[in-house]
Amino acid sequence: MRDYGNEPFLSRCPYCRRTVLVKNLICPHCGFSFAWDLAPLHGRAEPFSLKSFLTRVGVVIGVLAFTIYFTLAFFNYGEGFTTEVISELVQAGVPPAPMPVRGEPDFVGRVELAMALLHTRAPGYYKRVTREVTSIDLIPKGAIEFDGHVIRLTGVAAYMEPATGHVGVRIPGAYYSGLGLLYDRDVFYLAGVLVHEARHRELARVGLNVGGPAEEYECEQTAYDALRRMDAPLSLLRSLQQFLANPNHPRYAAWERYYEQFDREGP
Repeated sequence: MRDYGNEPFLSRCPYCRRTVLVKNLICPHCGFSFAWDLAPLHGRAEPFSLKSFLTRVGVVIGVLAFTIYFTLAFFNYGEGFTTEVISELVQAGVPPAPMPVRGEPDFVGRVELAMALLHTRAPGYYKRVTREVTSIDLIPKGAIEFDGHVIRLTGVAAYMEPATGHVGVRIPGAYYSGLGLLYDRDVFYLAGVLVHEARHRELARVGLNVGGPAEEYECEQTAYDALRRMDAPLSLLRSLQQFLANPNHPRYAAWERYYEQFDREGP
């Protein structure tokens, strides 16, 4: 490009869009300056430094690690995949359950932890469970016999015999996270199961054991109240909230099928 210097030249002004004769690099119509400073906007590029590059990479990795760690920590806390509550209970001393518990030693220990949790964080519900539940058994099989009927326990975490106060707990109720796994969420869940079953017998005492989803809803509401009192993991509370707010929840259908078995005639 030709350098006009201070020599007049014809050009279109980029500001007023007129074609003018530019003198002294100034638009005679609007005063726009054609004197551009073409000096570099930035200084000289710094030479490549391996140390500086590795430092920046380290900072990025540190930020990512920090973010991932706290994301996972929040997830574990919210889901209950922790053992802090169990450790607190063990350090304080876990007494034997106040009712007979039959099953594998691991199951007995879980019931004792659940009862200790109730006693520590929800003493009112602890008293209700100890008053209504007279014995607890682990029931690994998927069916029981009742009055000549074979009652399948599909979708049932536990069941209560109101006449005796006996509670049978199935594998899903005792091992919420799976066999061989024990987290805080498992202890909270089992405590909620025991509160749920105790509520069945309370209803039976006053003639309100109507059965079906209506009774189960009342028992789940009681379990939810107990879990809130105990500051249970958010995942357990959210699960119960969704159930209690949704009358079409699949859990209702499972309970409906469970209660229908008791109404069948003949073996």
